[in-house]
Amino acid sequence: MKQKTPVWMVAVLLTLISMKIPTIMAQVSPFDFGLREAENDTARYWALYHAHAEALARGLEVCYEGIDTLEIELPADFKSIPLGPRTDFGGLVLYVTNHARHGSLFTMPNRQKELTMTKQQVEAGDFRMVPDLSSGDKLLVLKDENLWTERIGYGYRVFRRDIIWVHNGKGMNTPIASWNTDSTRLKASFFDVDTSLKVFRNLTLHRREGSTFRAECLYLNGQFNVLVEDVHVTTPKSKMISDGVFNVSSSARITFRDVTVDGTYSGYGRWRDCGYAFALNNLWDTKFERVTADGNWGVFGTNYLSNTMLTDCDINRFDIHCYGRDVLLKRCTLRQRQTQFSSMYGTVTFDSCRFVDCIPVRIRSSYNAYTPFDIVMRDCIFELTMRHHSLVNVMLLDTAANSRPELSRKCWPNITVSNMTVIVPGIVRVMNLYEPTGTLSELKKPVDYIRKVSVNGLRMLRPNGKPANIPVRLSSREFIPLQKMEVILPK
Repeated sequence: MKQKTPVWMVAVLLTLISMKIPTIMAQVSPFDFGLREAENDTARYWALYHAHAEALARGLEVCYEGIDTLEIELPADFKSIPLGPRTDFGGLVLYVTNHARHGSLFTMPNRQKELTMTKQQVEAGDFRMVPDLSSGDKLLVLKDENLWTERIGYGYRVFRRDIIWVHNGKGMNTPIASWNTDSTRLKASFFDVDTSLKVFRNLTLHRREGSTFRAECLYLNGQFNVLVEDVHVTTPKSKMISDGVFNVSSSARITFRDVTVDGTYSGYGRWRDCGYAFALNNLWDTKFERVTADGNWGVFGTNYLSNTMLTDCDINRFDIHCYGRDVLLKRCTLRQRQTQFSSMYGTVTFDSCRFVDCIPVRIRSSYNAYTPFDIVMRDCIFELTMRHHSLVNVMLLDTAANSRPELSRKCWPNITVSNMTVIVPGIVRVMNLYEPTGTLSELKKPVDYIRKVSVNGLRMLRPNGKPANIPVRLSSREFIPLQKMEVILPK
């Protein structure tokens, strides 16, 4: 005789069936590729490489459970470790020695494809008639093959670039400046992209003393919507230069959050020994949140950046060397060096920032590209020193007019300051808004664009908190504006 299933058991079974039980995603581990048996640092590198390559090929994640500290050495045939869309190192502390070649330890691969299109289509932002861009999500990469400008004294030429996110044939952002000009020669390419979030997180990377080549942390190219989070990189003092701890190009919506960089390969004692924590080129919509970074040369080296935001950062330098638009720095501390721009458009905004022995804005002369942009400062603190007591340093270079029509004007920025606290040590006797540095003949050349300078709500204090009162001058040296200026200074 058949037994009846109790009613209570049926109820339990139905409840279990209806519950959404999470599926455990299949993973691979470096232990699966010989990490436990590895007899040297090079073998440990290969265990990591093969684990990530296998995970990428199979659409899986790499699991770092049970691995808290690793020492690796890059072999002679070193290749960057390829990453899938999600990499969580789980707090791994990684020590890296590199005697192989310069290169990035990790990378997210993508393939760039050539494209034919017109300058008029770029201007309109409508790509529905371009078959490769008409559906899905793409990153359209624009390069102007006509010279944008030449950096005087540095021996290299600049060819401008732009990046546009295209969704189902429609441009979702606009270029930094117009491409529909007679002087523009367009070359286009694109990346297919997935707009879902990609992550790279929870890693401490120590680049070991004695390495003879750079082991940069991460290289991204043609990527969209990537979060780099809780990553910490240290670098010993070294004579190596040309660093790019994080090297990102032709990408959009990249976020760095809770990232620390302690030192860079940027030489010591030689004035052109450049090297950066963030080497960035041709990006749109880039964010830095709670980034702390310091390096001998300065931690940002960027070109072709549009729509950039830094929040709660502590850094010694931010710049867009050449060709950029719209930057917001909010609750950031900048120390010892400067923010620096050339061929800049739009607005540079400082909101609740602190400048410590720092030039708040320097306009670089070596590109001979004085383009129109505005500077806005709200609720900031400016700590004056004898060497840095001016808001905007305009470097001047006595050259012929730039041959590129878009760069023929010599523009100075408008300034709007509201509610600024100025810390005035006793040795500083004056504060300047502009500080032109150049020859007398250069200062006799009229400057374009500048129309309004406004300073409201200025509060001056001694380092001990007592009130201070020093004059505020429009400029440390006289200059000639082309337009009539409205100047509002505190009495």
